[in-house]
Amino acid sequence: MKGICLGLLLLLPLAGLGADTLSPGEFARQIHAEINAIRGRNGLPELIWRDDLAGLALRHSQNMGKQDFFNHVDPEGLQVSQRLRKHLPELLVAGVGENLYFIENSRLVFDPREIALGWLNSTGHKANILSQDFTHEGIAVHLEGNRLYTTQVLALPILKRISALPPAFSAGRSYALEFEYVSVEPREGFNCQLSIPDPNTRVQIDLLTYTLGSMPLSIEWKSENRLILPLEFKYGKGRYSLQLGWDGYYYQDMLEFRAD
Repeated sequence: MKGICLGLLLLLPLAGLGADTLSPGEFARQIHAEINAIRGRNGLPELIWRDDLAGLALRHSQNMGKQDFFNHVDPEGLQVSQRLRKHLPELLVAGVGENLYFIENSRLVFDPREIALGWLNSTGHKANILSQDFTHEGIAVHLEGNRLYTTQVLALPILKRISALPPAFSAGRSYALEFEYVSVEPREGFNCQLSIPDPNTRVQIDLLTYTLGSMPLSIEWKSENRLILPLEFKYGKGRYSLQLGWDGYYYQDMLEFRAD
């Protein structure tokens, strides 16, 4: 029995499979190679492997196997975006997606190519694989008895937080957080701003320029891919959020703070 999942669970008859003996990590990397070969044939850049996304994928594959379910929503009611915020909060992504695959085989013989092609032959999974909105991925498999659970997590990461967050943020104080720049986009034109509690507050930039409800942040580059962001919670108590983007376009609510 095998199944693929992108919102819907599909169960299909098992086809004949064959593969060399691989460790779970090697097996996942083979799927990754197959995915990038598919993208290459479609004129798309390769997805970059991230171990932290693979770790998130492994957590879900293991959870499905041990708790005997096959779904994007886990028993806690969490989908992939929510699991990322819970288990990988330091990675700031502009988008995340997930493909699942399930095979049951009494001979314990599985083929990475069969999984990649299974996704390719399913409209929703194919859309994820060929999406230009994702630049990175992590894949993991878990074998539970004769059942193989595969999870692919695709994402568009921008920053990875290096600094630990303080226990609390205080209104009127300033903080500095260090990040790693992990986007594939060139850092030229990269901008950050901080939304403030009152969206109607006027923030003066210079004599002629102001913004409403957000303040630009000055980026201090420590190296090619390390930066410091100064955060000033000077607009009172409430919710602030980090916005990241290029050339004036921002992804909203990348990291939220509450100042008390």
